[in-house]
Amino acid sequence: MCRYPTKRSMLHLVYVLLLWALLAMACNLPRPSAPATTLPHTPEAESTLSAEPATQPPPTATLTPTGAPTQAPTSTATPTATPDTPPATQPPIPAEYVVEDERTIAGYLVQVWRSTADESMFYDRIATISADEQLLVRIEFGTLGQLTETDITGEGNPDVIIESYSGGAHCCFTTTVYDLGTQLTKVLDTPPSNCGGRFEDVDADGVYEFLSCDDLFAYLYCPYAGSPAVSVVMQYQPGQGYLPASPRFAALYEDAISAHTTMAQQAVSGEMGEWDGTTKCAVLPLVLDYLYTGRPAQAWQAMEDYYTHDDRELFWAEIVRSVGVRPFYTAVAPLPEVALPDYYMLQLLTPCGLGEQWVGFLAEGQEPCSPWVPRRDIYWLQAEVYTLGLLSDDEVLAIKPDGCTTDCRIDVVRSSDSARVASIRLDTTVGFPGAIYRTNGAESSHWRLRGDLTWEQISP
Repeated sequence: MCRYPTKRSMLHLVYVLLLWALLAMACNLPRPSAPATTLPHTPEAESTLSAEPATQPPPTATLTPTGAPTQAPTSTATPTATPDTPPATQPPIPAEYVVEDERTIAGYLVQVWRSTADESMFYDRIATISADEQLLVRIEFGTLGQLTETDITGEGNPDVIIESYSGGAHCCFTTTVYDLGTQLTKVLDTPPSNCGGRFEDVDADGVYEFLSCDDLFAYLYCPYAGSPAVSVVMQYQPGQGYLPASPRFAALYEDAISAHTTMAQQAVSGEMGEWDGTTKCAVLPLVLDYLYTGRPAQAWQAMEDYYTHDDRELFWAEIVRSVGVRPFYTAVAPLPEVALPDYYMLQLLTPCGLGEQWVGFLAEGQEPCSPWVPRRDIYWLQAEVYTLGLLSDDEVLAIKPDGCTTDCRIDVVRSSDSARVASIRLDTTVGFPGAIYRTNGAESSHWRLRGDLTWEQISP
């Protein structure tokens, strides 16, 4: 498969996922760091999104877990499925689905339905939770986890663990957990990714941790095989659900840190297939290990020691911005002071002989074709203008005319019919740091890029 179409689609998808995490605009996916969700017995439809992340095993616990899981006590309270307001209509279970697994747990009916259609795949299942003949939860592609019916949270109620897999070579897994008390409470809902997970009582306190990984940088800097995925630990907190807790389990990361240090020390430019020929995917695993375990100063030191390319500060700003919005990450220590420019001015590097896809990040007074100008490709810009609301879901960017080196423009192209509908202007005529906006007769708001990669609106 040729690189650019694959990269284009995967990068666009990764950036859209980051947008979901930032704005919570897609599919209403709850972040595990948010308070636990209590359902007053009104139906809830669940959906699984498509993503293309990377894979890495979660940390191997060195502490001795508790023995065999014990069944939670059976609740004597009967769940009441009469909501205060009429429930939303749930789509019926398709006729070709049959019940494969059925359990009554603490007054709730938990079922897994399997498709019997000739063209169905092994993952074509639906997991449901009902009470009083009312469907409360429906999760596509869901099956029941091994510890279902166990009180994994220590709250005194049995829990239902629903694990879903949507199919595909690299994606997608999600894990959702409900506490089956008198009120049905969601305590964990992971974002779709290639990272599955497992429950283990790592600290032997009778409450299970969730061990998984975070693949936020899959395809971003290099192909799938070289993309890092940092191990993560989630810990249950009463009334809040599962929250990120990797800093409390930093000892689990020592083997990974040792291996990733060697990897960074021996990094060769482009060896991991980095799109820009740097060592990003060889150094990033170590940086993420330190960040996720609450050691940002060591993370920056690793950047200084092992990442020697000219875009180090830009790379660091990208990492910090991306990690900061992830549901698996928690900040427990202040970030080190890193000298970032106040602003960047964006400019196409088409006259510089680098090919048409590169956008340069110019510091004040810097020449665009200087070999020290950091750069990112057009797909980075596409994702950024999407977050600014300058692109719709059915629009992409294209540099035109094809093969241009001078007088190039950035077209907004409608995906459905390839029609040009507008342009994105990187305006350098107004002086540093320039401005970016959409124009198709009328102009959108004007924006400029700060050194920490946040955007500043400079006109309505």
